[in-house]
Amino acid sequence: MRSKLIFFTSILLLILACKSYAPFSSVKEKNEKVNLIKSKFQLTNKEFKKIKKEDSILFTIAKSLKKNIKLNLIERRLDSFFLNNYTKEQLLTILKLDYNFPNLKKPFELNSSKDAAGFEIKNMSEMKKFINGGVLDKQLDSVFGMKKKDSLKKKKN
Repeated sequence: MRSKLIFFTSILLLILACKSYAPFSSVKEKNEKVNLIKSKFQLTNKEFKKIKKEDSILFTIAKSLKKNIKLNLIERRLDSFFLNNYTKEQLLTILKLDYNFPNLKKPFELNSSKDAAGFEIKNMSEMKKFINGGVLDKQLDSVFGMKKKDSLKKKKN
């Protein structure tokens, strides 16, 4: 009886002691990304502490840097976040849009005012660039983690 209690207690302690570093694969990778972000951006201690406690923000910024997104665009997104113009979810979404659609001439902007306008497509060539050969839905689904069912597809018999 006592050995079972010791066994279950040790298993419980192991489970509690193991830390998850998702979305990073290890502590080493997280520290490398933190150092990369520190070296690329001139952040105050307060700003750095605000993003350091959010692993998802660190991961998304590091992925944006890896995809060679312009530093001034990322800095502008971070400034909006630090000024509380963006929530955490809005920051993550706009950064994901930036690195999933890097070839847009005019980057996406979030505007929460009532008179905000959507994006404007002036001609077919702009639309083809935006749609990117018909894979826009697939890319947006992967960005936002959505899966759509096509109700028009016939079931195979």
